[in-house]
Amino acid sequence: MATTFKLVQNFPASVDAVLSARERRFEDVSKQEALKKQEILDRKEEGTVITTKRAFSFSDKIPEAVRSMVPAGFLNMTETARFDTATKINRFEVMQEQNPDRLRISGVTKYIGETDKSSRREYEITVKVNMALIGGLLENQIASSFRKGIERDFEVIKALL
Repeated sequence: MATTFKLVQNFPASVDAVLSARERRFEDVSKQEALKKQEILDRKEEGTVITTKRAFSFSDKIPEAVRSMVPAGFLNMTETARFDTATKINRFEVMQEQNPDRLRISGVTKYIGETDKSSRREYEITVKVNMALIGGLLENQIASSFRKGIERDFEVIKALL
């Protein structure tokens, strides 16, 4: 069984200002704790689509009691995100590359302009862990961690507006 959640965040700025701030957050990652712990593996632009591949780990975000039941390296993840600048939709997939059917996170983020002074982003994310006994617990922990990361990112973007 998978864990799915939705999240809507409202910004006090136009969608273009939000997207510009979203890009600027990568200019000095040393100021942003969550971004310091990731590695950008590849970034390329093809037409209106920006594809970014990054590596990060959930291991420091999962309680030790759960982490001790998970195989070494299982929480080291690779994310592939495809952001279409024309539609303002980001589609992403996060997986453990050695075992892609054991742990997978997929989602869609939509950036929506409302007025010239307000916009929002909408997330729909699914976390799926195929692991006996602790799969459901791990799904909930990862979903919670992912949600917290999105909330921190929201604050970073708002501060850059």
